[in-house]
Amino acid sequence: MTGLAPNGGLYIPESIPTLPSNWKETWKSLSFHELSFRILSLFIPTSSIPAEDLAEIVLRSYSTFRHEQTTPLKQVDENEFVLELFHGPTFAFKDVALQFLGNVFEYCLKRKNANLKEGEARHKLTVVGATSGDTGRYGVSSFGQFWGDTDL
Repeated sequence: MTGLAPNGGLYIPESIPTLPSNWKETWKSLSFHELSFRILSLFIPTSSIPAEDLAEIVLRSYSTFRHEQTTPLKQVDENEFVLELFHGPTFAFKDVALQFLGNVFEYCLKRKNANLKEGEARHKLTVVGATSGDTGRYGVSSFGQFWGDTDL
C-alpha cells in the first residue's frame, strides 16, 4: 500500500516464479481474464488474496474494456503483430495495469477496515496520478481516494 520501496526505488519480486511445465499447451487458449489470473497467481499467494477473490478482482478489472479479447493481438503483416492496449475505459495502455491495481487497493482497504470498531479511524489511500500527455486528451492528471468501503 505504499508507492516506493524503502530505498526509494520500485518494488520487485524477491524471486521470479517458475511457470508450470505444460504452460505453453494449457495456457494458449485461455481468455485474457483466465491468463491474467494464472500469471498473477504465480506472484500473489493465496494467503494474501484467496484465489476466488483474485479471480473476481481480475474479472472486475477488465470487464470495462470495450473489446471481447480485452487486448486483442492484430496481425498487420506476415510476421508482424500489434497488441492493442487502448480498449480500456480511458483509452490508454495504462488501463491494463491500473484497472487491476485500483481494484487491489480497494480490496486490501476493505479488508483492513472490516474489523475496525465504531469510531476508529478508517484506513484510506490517496492516489495521485499524472501523465506526460503522451496518451492524448484522456491521459489527464487524476486524483482519487480509496476508502475501502465504497464502489469506485
